[in-house]
Amino acid sequence: MKTDSNTLREIKRLHDEYVKEVEFSGIKPLSIEIYKSHSKNFVRWIDGDFVPGGKLKKILEDNLLKEHNQTV
Repeated sequence: MKTDSNTLREIKRLHDEYVKEVEFSGIKPLSIEIYKSHSKNFVRWIDGDFVPGGKLKKILEDNLLKEHNQTV
């Protein structure tokens, strides 16, 4: 966790408000999903539950391991 639990709770409360505003903003549905998913990932990062590029890093590590095993 990147902050204390009280601050995280307030961030999550504010994020819920933000999501509601985004949903009623009149922007296109795809844009709404992008706004929501990116901000959710930020809150998850604060909570220690998200690593930017985490899936990509895992895929690259797996590919490197496969390549190494094929050459050995």
